Amino acid sequence: MTDRHMPVVRVPNQRLFGTKAAARYLGICVDTLRAYADLGRIEARRLGRRRVFTLDALDGFIDALPCYDRPGGRPGGKEA
Repeated sequence: MTDRHMPVVRVPNQRLFGTKAAARYLGICVDTLRAYADLGRIEARRLGRRRVFTLDALDGFIDALPCYDRPGGRPGGKEA
Protein backbone atom coordinates (compact mmCIF):
# COMPACT_ATOMS: atom_id res chain seq x y z
CA MET A 1 0.00 0.00 0.00
CA THR A 2 1.10 3.54 -0.63
CA ASP A 3 0.87 6.55 1.61
CA ARG A 4 -0.62 8.72 -1.14
CA HIS A 5 -4.16 9.98 -0.71
CA MET A 6 -6.78 9.00 -3.25
CA PRO A 7 -8.91 11.87 -4.58
CA VAL A 8 -12.56 11.73 -3.57
CA VAL A 9 -14.92 11.90 -6.49
CA ARG A 10 -18.55 12.70 -5.80
CA VAL A 11 -20.93 10.54 -7.79
CA PRO A 12 -24.55 11.67 -8.12
CA ASN A 13 -26.96 9.25 -6.49
CA GLN A 14 -29.51 9.69 -9.27
CA ARG A 15 -28.91 9.07 -12.95
CA LEU A 16 -30.41 11.80 -15.14
CA PHE A 17 -31.68 11.35 -18.69
CA GLY A 18 -32.29 14.06 -21.25
CA THR A 19 -35.59 14.01 -23.12
CA LYS A 20 -34.27 12.07 -26.11
CA ALA A 21 -32.50 9.42 -24.00
CA ALA A 22 -35.52 9.05 -21.69
CA ALA A 23 -37.86 8.58 -24.65
CA ARG A 24 -35.53 5.95 -26.10
CA TYR A 25 -35.37 4.18 -22.72
CA LEU A 26 -39.19 4.06 -22.54
CA GLY A 27 -39.64 3.15 -26.20
CA ILE A 28 -41.83 6.17 -26.99
CA CYS A 29 -41.33 9.26 -29.13
CA VAL A 30 -40.01 12.50 -27.68
CA ASP A 31 -43.30 14.34 -28.26
CA THR A 32 -45.22 11.68 -26.33
CA LEU A 33 -42.77 11.90 -23.43
CA ARG A 34 -43.13 15.68 -23.33
CA ALA A 35 -46.92 15.35 -23.32
CA TYR A 36 -46.81 12.81 -20.48
CA ALA A 37 -44.54 15.14 -18.48
CA ASP A 38 -46.83 18.12 -19.13
CA LEU A 39 -49.81 16.05 -17.94
CA GLY A 40 -47.94 14.93 -14.82
CA ARG A 41 -47.93 11.24 -15.78
CA ILE A 42 -44.14 11.18 -15.44
CA GLU A 43 -42.02 13.37 -13.19
CA ALA A 44 -39.65 15.73 -14.96
CA ARG A 45 -37.14 18.15 -13.48
CA ARG A 46 -35.50 21.24 -14.89
CA LEU A 47 -31.78 21.88 -15.13
CA GLY A 48 -31.71 25.39 -16.46
CA ARG A 49 -33.80 25.24 -19.61
CA ARG A 50 -33.37 21.48 -20.05
CA ARG A 51 -35.99 18.96 -18.96
CA VAL A 52 -34.44 15.87 -17.35
CA PHE A 53 -35.81 12.63 -15.97
CA THR A 54 -34.44 10.45 -13.19
CA LEU A 55 -34.03 6.72 -13.66
CA ASP A 56 -36.40 6.21 -10.72
CA ALA A 57 -39.09 8.32 -12.43
CA LEU A 58 -38.72 6.36 -15.68
CA ASP A 59 -38.86 2.99 -13.93
CA GLY A 60 -41.84 4.16 -11.86
CA PHE A 61 -43.67 5.11 -15.05
CA ILE A 62 -42.98 1.65 -16.50
CA ASP A 63 -44.13 -0.07 -13.28
CA ALA A 64 -47.39 1.91 -13.33
CA LEU A 65 -48.31 0.75 -16.85
CA PRO A 66 -51.18 -1.75 -17.07
CA CYS A 67 -50.27 -5.42 -17.42
CA TYR A 68 -51.18 -6.86 -20.83
CA ASP A 69 -49.71 -10.34 -20.41
CA ARG A 70 -53.07 -12.05 -19.89
CA PRO A 71 -54.72 -14.20 -22.59
CA GLY A 72 -56.19 -12.01 -25.28
CA GLY A 73 -53.62 -9.28 -24.70
CA ARG A 74 -55.99 -7.01 -22.76
CA PRO A 75 -56.72 -6.54 -19.06
CA GLY A 76 -59.34 -9.03 -17.95
CA GLY A 77 -58.49 -11.43 -20.79
CA LYS A 78 -61.18 -10.12 -23.14
CA GLU A 79 -60.63 -10.48 -26.85
CA ALA A 80 -60.64 -7.36 -28.99
